[in-house]
Amino acid sequence: MENSIFLVILLEGFAAISGLYYYQKKPTDKAVGFFAYFLLFTFFVETIGLIPAIIYYNEPLHFLKNTFWYQNYWLYNPYLIISFTVYILFFKRNISNRKVDEFINKGLGLYIIICIANLIFSDVFLKSNSAVTYILGSFLLVGVIFCYYFEILLSPKILNIKREISFFISFPALLYFLCTTPIMIFYKYFTTQSPEFVELTNIIMIGMNIFMYSSYSIAFLWLANKRKTSPKNIENAF
Repeated sequence: MENSIFLVILLEGFAAISGLYYYQKKPTDKAVGFFAYFLLFTFFVETIGLIPAIIYYNEPLHFLKNTFWYQNYWLYNPYLIISFTVYILFFKRNISNRKVDEFINKGLGLYIIICIANLIFSDVFLKSNSAVTYILGSFLLVGVIFCYYFEILLSPKILNIKREISFFISFPALLYFLCTTPIMIFYKYFTTQSPEFVELTNIIMIGMNIFMYSSYSIAFLWLANKRKTSPKNIENAF
């Protein structure tokens, strides 16, 4: 299991490098550049998040077990808020409907306020992953992605979908959060009662992370050197 965690972190780093490579090839795509830097940030967060495991598996460091460094909830809880905010803003940029855009902005603002208040006024910040942050963020993100899909269906982008990097990022992200959100909903109810559930959860989470970051890397590298075909050129081809 430990080797799988290291594999996930390596894939996160590779996805970030692939995204930066894509951005170097297509510097006008600022949103993808921003997303690539976010993936790099994710890689550093996950690397820091290994500190408790390093302490656990290295006996000379066991004196740190009673310190701040032996848990990483303080790291992941703020990161989750940032993560969902970045994903939502990334897909929102593809939505041109003004009313939908305003609704997403208000929903995102409310989401951030609720999540920060939950971390401040509850004991979750240092004791566990915030289910409120994850579940609300997942529902909001999935809604934004479906709005993005609806926008594609009603625009000329559908003719050029094979070259839309946002589409290839949206699919693994959507599948990831649809699969992992139910786990977050039921995790606290089964974690102390069913070791099998915990083991299955770890397998699913690692598997979905491998799938998502591998998909990102393939999409970035595959589309980096492809040119977008305009709708006019597609029409002329017929």
